[in-house]
Amino acid sequence: MRSSRSILFLAAFSLFGTAWGDAQIKAPADLQQLIDTGHCSGCDLAGADLSGMRLMSSDLSGANLSGAILRKTVLFRADLSGADLRGAKVEKASLGRINLSDANLSGLDLQGAKLAYADLRNARLERANLSNAMLEHVDLRGAKLTGANLSKAALRNARLDDAALDQTTLVETDMRLLNLKNIASLRNSDLSRSRLEKIKLDGLDLSGNRFEGADMQQATLAGANLQHASLVGAKLRKADLRKVDFQNADLRGANMKGAKMKGIRLKSANLERAHLSGNLVGMDFSNGQLAKADLSGANLKDARFRNADLRQANFTSCNLYGADFTGAKLDRASFHRANLRNAIFEGADLTDAIFKDARGAPTLK
Repeated sequence: MRSSRSILFLAAFSLFGTAWGDAQIKAPADLQQLIDTGHCSGCDLAGADLSGMRLMSSDLSGANLSGAILRKTVLFRADLSGADLRGAKVEKASLGRINLSDANLSGLDLQGAKLAYADLRNARLERANLSNAMLEHVDLRGAKLTGANLSKAALRNARLDDAALDQTTLVETDMRLLNLKNIASLRNSDLSRSRLEKIKLDGLDLSGNRFEGADMQQATLAGANLQHASLVGAKLRKADLRKVDFQNADLRGANMKGAKMKGIRLKSANLERAHLSGNLVGMDFSNGQLAKADLSGANLKDARFRNADLRQANFTSCNLYGADFTGAKLDRASFHRANLRNAIFEGADLTDAIFKDARGAPTLK
């Protein structure tokens, strides 16, 4: 054992030698302390090769591990709070239940890392690569994740209060059941094709985000700002969309059947091929793009469709009492069995529109 330790010590000395200068001359001693005791709080281990070492439950709090090699290192339950790991190599390291609170992991490649139950409170993870990482039950409260890549990561049951997620890539990420109501920010991020069922996003500023193809069934978005957001093909069935601001949002092909939509704002939104239903009384779709949209069966009493594009839209069995279609494009739209009493069609294009069995249908010239 003493012989192997000597070899390790000599290897460390050659690594940290004169090339590091006088300021780094203590590094070999710090490494020896880690080898001897398994702990080295506040130590300078920059660039050290710790590959394969068993450091389970070790105290490395505040240590300088920048550029360190931690391949296949066992760090289960280790304390690296406040440590600097920028540029470290952590492939296949055991990181379960590790304490990385207040640690600096900026730009770190953690692709595929297994960090279940890890403590990452207030950690710096800007531009870090966490794609395919196991992050279930991870504590990320106050973490800075701006510009990080969390594509295909598993985030179920993670805690994200006060976390910053601006410009974050969350493509195909599993975020089911998460409560993000209290995150610091989530803007200009890509959540395309993510699993967001039953997620809580109440009142958040989500403007400009991408939710293309995301599964947001039964999600809670009440009062959220989704102006200019892209939700092309998103699944929003039975979601709580009350008072959501979708102005200028792209909702092409989105499925909003059964969603709660009281007070929703859809002015100038693109709803081409979208599916909407339920109580949409007084809704303002003015200037919106609703070509081939399916609104069959919806209660659209007093709704406004002024200058909207409604070509080939499906209004079958809708209640459109008092609806305003002034200047709307309605060619080949279907109003089969709809209630059109007191509806306004001034200046609307009704070319080949279908009014079979509709009540109060306009007189076509």
